[in-house]
Amino acid sequence: MSPTHLLPSLRFESNRWWLPRSLVATECLIGLLLRSNEPDPLAVAEHVGRDVADDISPQVDPITLQRTIEALRVDPPLLIFTAASFPGDSTSLSGLAAWLADNAITLFADGDAFLGTPEINSATRSRWSELDAYFRTLPVEQWLGHATLWLEATGPSVAASWCDRWAEISFSAAELNGVNHSPPELAAADSLQQLARQMQHTRTLEQSFDRRLHNQKLSALKQFAYGLSHEINNPLANISTRAQHLKQGEADPQRSASLQKIVDQVYRAHEMIADLMFYANPSLPETSRCDLNSLVRSVADEFVDEADSLSIRLESETPVGELLLDLDEPMFGEALRVLLRNSIEAIGSSGTIVMSIVPEADRVLIHVADSGPGLSRSAREHAFDPYFSGREAGRGLGLGLCRAYRIAKLHGADINLAGGASGCVATIAIPKSPA
Repeated sequence: MSPTHLLPSLRFESNRWWLPRSLVATECLIGLLLRSNEPDPLAVAEHVGRDVADDISPQVDPITLQRTIEALRVDPPLLIFTAASFPGDSTSLSGLAAWLADNAITLFADGDAFLGTPEINSATRSRWSELDAYFRTLPVEQWLGHATLWLEATGPSVAASWCDRWAEISFSAAELNGVNHSPPELAAADSLQQLARQMQHTRTLEQSFDRRLHNQKLSALKQFAYGLSHEINNPLANISTRAQHLKQGEADPQRSASLQKIVDQVYRAHEMIADLMFYANPSLPETSRCDLNSLVRSVADEFVDEADSLSIRLESETPVGELLLDLDEPMFGEALRVLLRNSIEAIGSSGTIVMSIVPEADRVLIHVADSGPGLSRSAREHAFDPYFSGREAGRGLGLGLCRAYRIAKLHGADINLAGGASGCVATIAIPKSPA
């Protein structure tokens, strides 16, 4: 039995004790962690008898209760662990099972539950085997009276004052000799399948939540962009008009240059608002059949002179011949320019950028790889967010990358940034158009 096959630690004052978790206990606990049935109080009473039904939580269904009782009466460590954890003064075996069912998640989710797990060696495993064989010779009612044997196998001596605090557990004949009344198809249910279904359900909920969150964010951003456009564009237009009017009659070259800077910054602010409007509410692409190879080479050629002036080697690698896809060529070309601009700004000077196309069976990958500084995981996750504040290595400030993101999504494509401590690769994965 490995160190990972343990129940959560039992604690009293500054001491800890550990008990092994058998396959029976594991199967039982997995079922408890996955259960979602609504119980029928009458069915519970029929399973355990009306004399002990009052001990049972209304949250526990009869099938779960029966399985938990069976696990407790065949697994000494599980019974000892549950009895030592139970907060009450007395209860029946059914009440103990119901309490475990209600609290299994809390017991295992406790951040301190597996802190300081001891190393389990062959001697400890041998001792556990001896104890298991010995407890099989004892009636279940006597297990708690000999519980210290299990606890002291991996921990210090057990204080009598702690044992005195344990609840008194009563064992009825019906509980000890009961028959499993679970329907055969439920009794045979595979917990792994239940876990897989639960994980699938959780993943579906997460994806649905992400979509709703994304849509709500876009809706809020759209409303904000419209308000921003109305409230800011008018003052910007007045500033620009007045600055240009003053510049026309200005003889001082220095003052004229200052006024031109005002005009330039106004246009920059206007473009930022336009970018925000595009991100929140972009126009639909007007696609036509175009050659992606030619588009990539053309966009790369636009940056050759700038790259040369910064000692950046810019290369484009495209397949031979044509690669025809349905694209809005001007819009998609803009996304490629954003990625190239992002790489140039990240490198600064003296580096390499390689723009390449890799056709696959059902999609085409467009890579823009650069030798600039890499990105942290956080920066990669948020690089496509508008005005992400954690700008790294000259990447992602403003709306450039998020504009590329929106263009890619409008074409049914995925876009991501990848890389390590050095270098970065931006990739657009676009589905192939039907022939």
